[in-house]
Amino acid sequence: MYNPISISSTMLLSFQQIWPVFLLYLTHQSVEAQFPRPCTTPDALQARMCCPLWNDSPCGFSSGRGVCAPHPARDLPKPEDYRVNWPRAFYDSVCTCWGNYDGFDCGQCLPGWKGPRCLQRHHVERKEITDLTEQERNHFLLSLHQAKQSVSRRYMILTSNDTTVDGNYAFHNASVYDLYIWMHYYSAKSYAGSANNAAHRGPAFTFWHRVFLLFIEREIRELTGNQYFYIPYWDWTRTNHCNICTNKYFGGVGQDGRIDNASLFSKWKTICPFHESLGIICIHSDASDPPHLIRNPGKDPVYKTLPTAEDVEDTIATPLFDSPPFDTRSRNSFRNKLEGFEITNDSRHLNASMHNLVHRYLNGTMSLVPTAANDPIFMLHHSFIDMLLERWLQDHSDATYPESDQVHPAQRMQAFMAPFFPLRTNDYYWGRDTQSLGYSYKEHSLRRTSAGANIRQAAEESTTSEVQWQWPVLGVFATVLVCISVGAAIKCKGKN
Repeated sequence: MYNPISISSTMLLSFQQIWPVFLLYLTHQSVEAQFPRPCTTPDALQARMCCPLWNDSPCGFSSGRGVCAPHPARDLPKPEDYRVNWPRAFYDSVCTCWGNYDGFDCGQCLPGWKGPRCLQRHHVERKEITDLTEQERNHFLLSLHQAKQSVSRRYMILTSNDTTVDGNYAFHNASVYDLYIWMHYYSAKSYAGSANNAAHRGPAFTFWHRVFLLFIEREIRELTGNQYFYIPYWDWTRTNHCNICTNKYFGGVGQDGRIDNASLFSKWKTICPFHESLGIICIHSDASDPPHLIRNPGKDPVYKTLPTAEDVEDTIATPLFDSPPFDTRSRNSFRNKLEGFEITNDSRHLNASMHNLVHRYLNGTMSLVPTAANDPIFMLHHSFIDMLLERWLQDHSDATYPESDQVHPAQRMQAFMAPFFPLRTNDYYWGRDTQSLGYSYKEHSLRRTSAGANIRQAAEESTTSEVQWQWPVLGVFATVLVCISVGAAIKCKGKN
């Protein structure tokens, strides 16, 4: 298991050289027999029960951790797409955890807690990615690679070629990182016969992704043993290009959009290709050769710019969390502006803004939202979106999750977030700030000179000043060369 230690650039290069051996090792590790493994057995599926043992007791009941109990969604009518009304299609009873206990078997702690009885506070501070030290950056990147190559011992993923047919699915092994990709795909892909899904285009967007980031943080902590692993954020308002699309971070980009071979991310293969028909979930058309990551940042003429600090301020200034009809048509809605369907007040005449614009700007794997989590930049992007959510919530303590029949059934306040265990309603995390969930955000080290001012200009001026000081140096250097040449010529002439 990876033990975080000081890693220099030389060590990272060495890791790149031994990567094929490391990959071979990880892919051949044995695994124990986002569906909990114990809940994918024929017995569990036939009993329609997901109540795994913890310390020889279902849901840790004998240890006072939780209880196996029926859930309300089991009594809801059968939907057209079995992904609606999670987890109705699979289980009637699941674990309900007590106190600070969490997890599908109540064997973990709630976010923000640690210790054998989950009574100690746990806290991390998420930093901007370019503010990480070299050691922090290398720890983070290598943890992602370990997650990409290590089979999850806790969960399996579901594949299906028609989510309108009950029982049309199979369970498969997946790496910890691919499990994360699958969870986003499962929830982000539109339901059959609808443009709606569980995680976008409605009021659940912000909190679903908050829970999603907390989930993968915890899984990578479990994998690596580093309980202080966290997902940095990428503040895309401070640059006029993808400043993390370099080999120092997530890989430079070639002419064909492929990641530079010098980057470890060039080895990554995508899962869950996008299909429109019949709700296909994670079925590869050519599973023997899945595609690589693709990025073409800024090369789409329609989406060739990133959101600005002014866009952020305009979004944050929106007083209502969401508004009818609670979808992409909502107006004067913080959620819809943050998601990017309601265009902010700018002069660029864009077709997308904020969250959506960043996806489009990267112009590749990130551009299709259901498959976007294949690109590791996705998690940093959403960490920044979460930071903006927290900033808005701090200024609107009286706001509430919308309670309306106009909200799609999967995103109503009492509907359960798919596909998480234990079950959490869409409004569960409302009123729980990041401090209570065990994390906070550290402001970027480069402070803005004024409220809402865009740092891009400062960055461009910095580049210009570098060029400006180079000219005098080059001039002096040229003068010296001329003097030497003239002196040499005079000396030769004197000899003649």
